[in-house]
Amino acid sequence: MKKPAICPLLLFIVFFMFITEAKSQQPVALEEGVRHYQRENYEEAIEVLEKARKQSPSSSRAAFFLGMAYKQVMDFPKATVNLQDAVTLSPPVKEALVELIDTLYQTNNLEKAKKWLETAEKGGIYPARVSFLRGMILAKENNHQGAIAAFEKARQLDPGLTQAAEFQIGMSYMKDRKLGKAKERFQAVIQRDPLSDLAAFARQYQSVLEQTMRLERPLRLTVGIMAGYDTNIVSKPAEASVAGDITGEEGAVLSSSARLDYVPKLDGPWLFNAQLAVASNVNSRHTHSHDSLANTISLSPGYNFGRFALNLTASYTNVLLRTDPDLAPSPDSSPGYKRYLEYFTYGPTLRFMVNQNNIMEIFGGYDQKEYYNQKIPTAESDRDSEGLRTYISWIWLFKENAFFNLRYDFNKENADGIYWDNEGNKFTANLSVPLLPKDLAKRSGQLNLQLTGSAYLQDYGYNQPYVDDGGNPGTIERRDKIYIGSLGVAWNFSQYASFIAQYTRTRSDSNIPANTYDRDLYMSGFEFRF
Repeated sequence: MKKPAICPLLLFIVFFMFITEAKSQQPVALEEGVRHYQRENYEEAIEVLEKARKQSPSSSRAAFFLGMAYKQVMDFPKATVNLQDAVTLSPPVKEALVELIDTLYQTNNLEKAKKWLETAEKGGIYPARVSFLRGMILAKENNHQGAIAAFEKARQLDPGLTQAAEFQIGMSYMKDRKLGKAKERFQAVIQRDPLSDLAAFARQYQSVLEQTMRLERPLRLTVGIMAGYDTNIVSKPAEASVAGDITGEEGAVLSSSARLDYVPKLDGPWLFNAQLAVASNVNSRHTHSHDSLANTISLSPGYNFGRFALNLTASYTNVLLRTDPDLAPSPDSSPGYKRYLEYFTYGPTLRFMVNQNNIMEIFGGYDQKEYYNQKIPTAESDRDSEGLRTYISWIWLFKENAFFNLRYDFNKENADGIYWDNEGNKFTANLSVPLLPKDLAKRSGQLNLQLTGSAYLQDYGYNQPYVDDGGNPGTIERRDKIYIGSLGVAWNFSQYASFIAQYTRTRSDSNIPANTYDRDLYMSGFEFRF
């Protein structure tokens, strides 16, 4: 029996229905994905829009919404791929170009972002938003003046961007260290819409700026007064056989200090700071041999190259010692503080940021020391000296209000008297950490634990006379090892004042017994900042 032939018309109808159904699925999937996106169901939108893209790879609209959905879930690499398709497919989606630039900015692909910026500017696409994005990119590149100009243009083109532009201008001024102008811009943000999120952020930055401006004001005065007890004012030797008749080595001590810093704000990369400091130590015993008054003046001009700065430092210190009234140099001279030491230091300091939390500092310079009213039994005992001094220091800012510091110092003293020729190597570690939770510290003041430890290894170059433990005289190359450990707390109960309590232990080990001693120092007091 002959099989019936399939009707050509029926085949055409079936084929047409199949094609129509296949084509109709893509718009349905796309529209469903768009609805999910508009309802902020981004995960569901991604799932549906991925299907829509596979069904119609040439759809720029599907690429745009899929890119936007990926952007909302912070998957910037996939967002970039789809938004770039939305820009390059036909017809291109204009909105996609602005979103693509922003996504490239978020992923720090600034060079590519700038190329698309030029395309947007040439095409006149959303000029206000594009100008705003240009400002964001320039700010990230630390071109603060260029960023400010771009933000100003954006707010002129679109008044609706004024608050956001003012906020970003304030941020650019703050990063450019123009704190007064930054504060004005943040105030403008607050005045425009006091209840907005940007206004809340602006208030926080204003608070930080006010504190920073106070800390960075050109003239700063710090005054400190500390009282305590010293168990070995005169460095009495530990060995009784060489200590002789030294007594009364313990006593109360009062330390006072004042420091005036001048740090003017200079336009451009130039730096300058100057300091005048006075420090006094008064003891209840041995006042006419160990009371001292030191005056220091230092100047440090410099240049900021960006990630590193170079300063030329020069300082002069004058130390006075109180003399015994019965030992005044002459009947015409009055007793009191007499010149004891003049100390000059000068040399360059290089400071650079390794990264946001690590700072390195290197100094290489020259010291000169000149002693006065020395009781020199022989020429070999003359302490006047000059020589190299250098150090390298690392600071790690490992958390807010906390740091760890390691430092190595080297000095070489070429003395006029060979007994005082020496080389020194000093290793120091400092740690400061907050003891209170952040919320409690805001209410009661910051309380920090401070730990310091150092080891100073000093080698003298020539044999010098000494007396051993048995009282026998001889000569030996002097070797000193001085270890110092300190434990303290600092309570900043006011922005202008702190309370400080500190214990310091000193151990001096020497192959010459007369230079071996122990010392404990207990101090507490206040520091005031104006």
